[in-house]
Amino acid sequence: MSSTPMLSSTTQRLVFLATLAAAAVLSATNALAQDADCYDAEVSARIVSQTPTVMGHCDDCIIISWPWIVDLDVRRIYSGDLRRGRLTVLAVLHNDFRRDLGARRWKLRRNNQGGFNLLRNAEEVTARCANDAAPATAYITPPDGQTLEDLRREGRAHYGRDN
Repeated sequence: MSSTPMLSSTTQRLVFLATLAAAAVLSATNALAQDADCYDAEVSARIVSQTPTVMGHCDDCIIISWPWIVDLDVRRIYSGDLRRGRLTVLAVLHNDFRRDLGARRWKLRRNNQGGFNLLRNAEEVTARCANDAAPATAYITPPDGQTLEDLRREGRAHYGRDN
């Protein structure tokens, strides 16, 4: 006779879902960390708007972070090839940033969609990317026939955000 207790089907399902969630978090963390080996630009900017993208149907799961579309008003450029003014960047966030904090320093990584990813844990990324470094994978890739603006409109409509 085995001394291992039998798990109910509900408990087995919960253990399975927890294992899947842990694997997904580790995969996402690894993907983000790979993209954050270096940065292409460092700027001082304030947030103009921030819109979460609509997440697909997720039955019985918990989502910690997901892609957002963030507009910055770049006021100062410390390094990198970009201009002052409005800049749309992609971010992976749990919640929106507090806009009342004003301008702050951001590190950006050029992405394969022709824009920039806003780096999480930017203080840990100290190396500038080489000029010939391949761009990082964009945090958001619109489906065929759609643009980032389409995803922004969907997010605003879905979440009732007017920013």
